[in-house]
Amino acid sequence: MKVVKSVSASLVLTTAAVAVLAGCTSSTNETKAGTTEKPSINIFTTRIQPNPNSEVIKQLNEKLGVDLKITAVPDADYDTKLNLFVASGEMPDVYGGYITSSKALFDSAATLTEDEVKQYAPNIYASFVSRVGSQKSHILDLWSRDGKLKGFNNGALGNSLPYGVAIRSDILQALGVSMPKTIADWDTVLKKYKEKYPNNYPITVQNGGEAQAMYYFLSAYGVRRDAWIYKDNQIQYAPFMPGMREALIQLNKWYKAGYINPEYYTMYQNTSAPIDEFVNNNALFYQYYNTTLQINPPFDEGSIGAKLTAKYPNAKLEWAPFPTSGDGGKAIVANAPMFTNIVFFNKKLEKDRDKLHKIMTAWDTIFGDAETFTLAKYGLKDTHYTLVNDSPVTKQEFSTNEAKAKEGFGWPFMGAFDATDDVNAKVLPAFIKENRQKLLFDDNGLYSKKKVDYLVTTDKPTVEGPITTESGENLDGKNQTYATQWNTMFTSVIVGEKTINDFDAFIADWKKQLGDELVKNANRLYNKK
Repeated sequence: MKVVKSVSASLVLTTAAVAVLAGCTSSTNETKAGTTEKPSINIFTTRIQPNPNSEVIKQLNEKLGVDLKITAVPDADYDTKLNLFVASGEMPDVYGGYITSSKALFDSAATLTEDEVKQYAPNIYASFVSRVGSQKSHILDLWSRDGKLKGFNNGALGNSLPYGVAIRSDILQALGVSMPKTIADWDTVLKKYKEKYPNNYPITVQNGGEAQAMYYFLSAYGVRRDAWIYKDNQIQYAPFMPGMREALIQLNKWYKAGYINPEYYTMYQNTSAPIDEFVNNNALFYQYYNTTLQINPPFDEGSIGAKLTAKYPNAKLEWAPFPTSGDGGKAIVANAPMFTNIVFFNKKLEKDRDKLHKIMTAWDTIFGDAETFTLAKYGLKDTHYTLVNDSPVTKQEFSTNEAKAKEGFGWPFMGAFDATDDVNAKVLPAFIKENRQKLLFDDNGLYSKKKVDYLVTTDKPTVEGPITTESGENLDGKNQTYATQWNTMFTSVIVGEKTINDFDAFIADWKKQLGDELVKNANRLYNKK
């Protein structure tokens, strides 16, 4: 069981970013003839395997003085392939992992020192210090084994920020209703929507995978599909919390009323379905509307807003608040831990500290230098991207992963790894900076910490590793059977195939056989507040 489900997917993707770092770094080698040869750096990443003969890769190699050798696999294959590397003892020069990675993976990594990172990756280090605050010692411990630092990261800022929700404000206006804020408000809105559009479903597929199904509405009840949640000075398991039962009862009522698309669950198998449904006028709102997306025109070519308004010119988007139960409590907002991801360097580099240090310096250059960052992420100016309000915007013909792979850019950034704050300030489009400031950083922002309860923060306990008994037995594996059954039960109750009494019986058995012990040990291990 991956302990922080809200970030498990992004953690795997982070390796792409991690890999990139590695790729940029190795030292040059002196040949017997006295000439200098660019060293080959083996990078393991996901999704995008860039064409080594592309102009972008050639320019990156020239800037960094290396020969990038990049191996990319689909997200789902990453862990399997990485385990094969571990078993063979032949690791890439740089690869990615996270704090819950296996002991074998940590053992395959070079031991670092904080001073090394500070000296050879000063921009990354400064960014880390700025973001980590008072949690510095704690985070360094998470990245260490037996007191030795095994990897580093400057914090996945982008992934740690919660996504918002975009709602069709033009439809709300047509219904004669105001922006819904509570579950009761939503009940009114959904009823009027169904009356006006009887053949449509206001709630349809919501992107984020099945583990995040109905997350937007679960948030009102203070729960999340299978998350660990700190409440009342205890770490609690969401399936066992009273709010989960209440949420399922409400969702079942909405399903019976025809508000939820009967195909919402199977639609998760089609990764393009969430956007397709929304831009085809088949949904009232879009869950997981990132603050990197535009809410107002003019929309960038190929964006969700552009696709929607191309078909429905009068469509208007507005940020929607997370619903509450109406009892004065805050909604739970999912966000990923900023410092879960780790960049690992091959253990063999311990015997070549000079090369290791040059790798760190190249890593620092890619993520700490705006020009290099732009080249790696966006490619060549005027060829692959244009400047809009001084920020790079990828051309529509190069917006797919296939096109990026062919042209050699975008591969380091499929994951959660983030550039430094200085680079973000120079490269991020103005609307992203405005979105984040207005929605997240300002106290009165819809998604600020004063308005909503972030699932993961540095000031409260979180489950950050395996859950074991005092005798050392790992409970995660034993819990997997129940977790799998829970996925089925969750959807079955919503669609009426199972009753709430079936849910009660299942949860009671789960808690008796394993759940109570699981929660007790989660608090023993991680509730140190």
